[in-house]
Amino acid sequence: MKSLSFSLLAAALATGLASAQTAYTTPVGYVSQTCKANSDTIVGVPLRQSSVGAGALSVNPDTSTIPGSAILTLSGTPGFTVNAFANTHYAKFKDGPAAGQWFVITANTASSLTVNLNGATLSAVSTNALAVLKFWTLAELINPATATTDPLTTPNAIVASLSTALGGRRTEVLIPSLSGVGTNLAPTVAYFIHGGIWKKAGAGNTDFGTDQLWPDSYVIIRNPAAVTADTKYTIAGEVEPNEFDYPLATQSAIKQDNYISLIRPIDVSLNGLGLANTTAFLASTSTALGGRRDELLVFDNAAAARNKAPSASYFVHAGIWKKAGGGNTDFGTDVIPAGQGFIIRKYQSGTGETFNWNNTPTY
Repeated sequence: MKSLSFSLLAAALATGLASAQTAYTTPVGYVSQTCKANSDTIVGVPLRQSSVGAGALSVNPDTSTIPGSAILTLSGTPGFTVNAFANTHYAKFKDGPAAGQWFVITANTASSLTVNLNGATLSAVSTNALAVLKFWTLAELINPATATTDPLTTPNAIVASLSTALGGRRTEVLIPSLSGVGTNLAPTVAYFIHGGIWKKAGAGNTDFGTDQLWPDSYVIIRNPAAVTADTKYTIAGEVEPNEFDYPLATQSAIKQDNYISLIRPIDVSLNGLGLANTTAFLASTSTALGGRRDELLVFDNAAAARNKAPSASYFVHAGIWKKAGGGNTDFGTDVIPAGQGFIIRKYQSGTGETFNWNNTPTY
């Protein structure tokens, strides 16, 4: 697992923090993971696409025009192309009371963005800065035209399939059940590369290369038994320098899995998540199974297995991170590797509300 430009990252952020008058270029780099043969690898998108627009709001959001949406008017003359960002980009607040919140852009004018609030609220955030960022698509993350049918020569993770039939498929990208209810949910979508394009199981020869990936969730790269050598997943992009929000769904009467990947290009300790002892993560009443509440489940990508179960379950008790089977030891220094996905299993809330976790970078 590697990331470039960490010295640049540290220097740039240190400079930016030292003086509000100092401008700096957002660092770029890459993260790489091995995808073992005949195995599932749980990965995310730890780097973002470059910002295509930024500015500060000139007035507070208009939430009265379109139900469930907000119109964000930017100061100055950003000169956006009308509807250039519709359903392909998101707006993310960089500072102020909404720092970290991000919303899908559904329409835009030359100087305003209409966003889907998705149940959230926005109040007094005038003058606060935001960035306009593009969602990664399958084809942008991994160019299908370069994939080969040989794991030793394919340049990026995906071994091209021999046909669209199940027996002819090689590496697949599985999407978790992001809208499913409950725990241990099966993936809902399977993509693969065939004939130089991204295809989807059950959808014939249609090109799905423009399908988008969420910046806060993971995917599963599945190498079947026919892929007999490891491949390499690599993502190159821009470092997210600011806070980033993760909505954590609950159910009223049962537990709910949330499939998470940090948009951070470095390993992050459990203590560094900023999750323990917050309203976003319900502390357990004891270390016993019956006393556990919210849990954080991690996977071992170094172990070769398909449909792999989590390798460890963490929870917060008595103010510290503990691990199932680990007694009262403090496991807060255990890390989540860069670019690796995990599950936050939320305990039933009685109301089915969504809790907001605001993650602040540790760099």
